[in-house]
Amino acid sequence: MLEKLKSFVENIAKVEPFDAARFNDPLALQTTWTPAKSGGSNFHTHRLVEVDNHRLEFRATWGAKLFAAVFIAVGVGVVLIEVLFGFVDSNTGEAANPLFIYLFGLLFATAGGCMYYFMSTPRVFDKWAGLYWKGHKQPKGIHDISTKKNSSRISDIHAIQLLSEYVRGDKSSYHSYEINLVLKNGERINVVDHGKLTEVRNDARKLSEFLGKPIWDAT
Repeated sequence: MLEKLKSFVENIAKVEPFDAARFNDPLALQTTWTPAKSGGSNFHTHRLVEVDNHRLEFRATWGAKLFAAVFIAVGVGVVLIEVLFGFVDSNTGEAANPLFIYLFGLLFATAGGCMYYFMSTPRVFDKWAGLYWKGHKQPKGIHDISTKKNSSRISDIHAIQLLSEYVRGDKSSYHSYEINLVLKNGERINVVDHGKLTEVRNDARKLSEFLGKPIWDAT
């Protein structure tokens, strides 16, 4: 717990002061310039896909899906090996406790399944609906939008914010990059957060052209 707290404090210290006045926009001075989502990955997890002229979606990359699938495969594989052959305790030479093996496998498979579900959740920009949302189902209307923190009317989007975060772990450290939507009231919605800066900038440029909104790049 103390190590996590220390890491959190160090990460905050890594955030360099940023002068938002460079964007010549009063709202840039009102919004927040610290990461909207702590953590993030050190590899490319999402890519922007043009569904049609009126709809863009951020979808999970094959690398992200494979990463989650490895956890699922390990979990299922461990259980199958236990069922078919059984594990042997190297110290006693006796059969290992199957309950422990099953719990271990279930833990890995569940972790992989959760990662796959959350990473594969689409981030959708739909001009026909006039909405942005994160989820497998489109919000039903304006009232539904107002109750969800990861959705907004496209008309409420003021700018696209790019941020860099230095993530320090126990064994490695890396930079993660965010694409955030800055709303007209100064609030932000995180869209994606991963470690490939070139892809973040390319996707932000395409999104900017699609929405007709400026990019505030603080990376």
